[in-house]
Amino acid sequence: MRERGHALVLGAAGFFGLALVRSLSASGVRVVASDRVPVAEFAPRAGTDDERVVYVARDLAREPVDDLIAGARGVVHAAALTLADEAAGDTAEQLLRVNLESLLHVVPAARAGGCERIVFISSAGVYDQGVEGTLTEEDADGGTSLYGATKLAGELVAGRYCAIAGLDFAALRPTSLFGAGETARPSRPRVTAFAQLVAAAERDDAVRLERGDARVDWLCVDDAADAVATLWAQDRLDGRVYNLSSGAPRRLRDVAAEVSAATGLRLDDRADTVVDGGADRPAVIDNGRIRAALGWQPLRTIADEAAALLRERAPAPGGRR
Repeated sequence: MRERGHALVLGAAGFFGLALVRSLSASGVRVVASDRVPVAEFAPRAGTDDERVVYVARDLAREPVDDLIAGARGVVHAAALTLADEAAGDTAEQLLRVNLESLLHVVPAARAGGCERIVFISSAGVYDQGVEGTLTEEDADGGTSLYGATKLAGELVAGRYCAIAGLDFAALRPTSLFGAGETARPSRPRVTAFAQLVAAAERDDAVRLERGDARVDWLCVDDAADAVATLWAQDRLDGRVYNLSSGAPRRLRDVAAEVSAATGLRLDDRADTVVDGGADRPAVIDNGRIRAALGWQPLRTIADEAAALLRERAPAPGGRR
């Protein structure tokens, strides 16, 4: 397929954003990556085709990106704010400003800039995952958080606008992501239980699990990014929303056991270091739609990713970390 303009990736310095830049560039797509971190602090992951990537620092909540959109084939909108306490201070207002108001500018700018498409990165937070049973794309109700509500609103607004404006559109709802590139940031201050387990293994700290029976649908960030790259390679997008999930929620104690087997992590009910499984999310988020449409399926395992991260962080022989 002939290359037609670049992909503008918004939120490119985030956990998922870095994976998107890596996967898109590795698949041959020219990428303009943008986030609010300074140029000197943008660190693409290993495997990124640096010759295909240009980074431009912009604060999407305060600065226009029209010039970056002009000439692009389309936009991958992965910029979002995820905060632990939505009731603290002006957090609710920040969520609206970053997750919705910025989108309301980007979407018409894409039309004015001659783009063909918008891919919106939503979230499985649009569902109440605390219920038993299977959830399909039609079951979204905004979930149990303002974050989830803003994501669902973004899907609806962007999708309807693109239909009116003649732009191709698709949205993807990833579940809990794990893997390389995860760090705490102001826009995403919490790191996952997986990241905490691997960090403990790296420090050789024993770990005590709390709420070890809590279930979560874990999906490798690179599997999710590969799904976006596969979608981007299609000549046309179909305007639909797709779940990105493993389809099988797993208990924290089972995840910890895999990390332990792969890394030597010590699990001890008396340890001082605690990893909390959080709220139980037993819902099965069905991924049949994207499997049927793209032939996509998750390939990477908890154990493989944990072992790879530990190897990546290990000091060179005779050297220092």
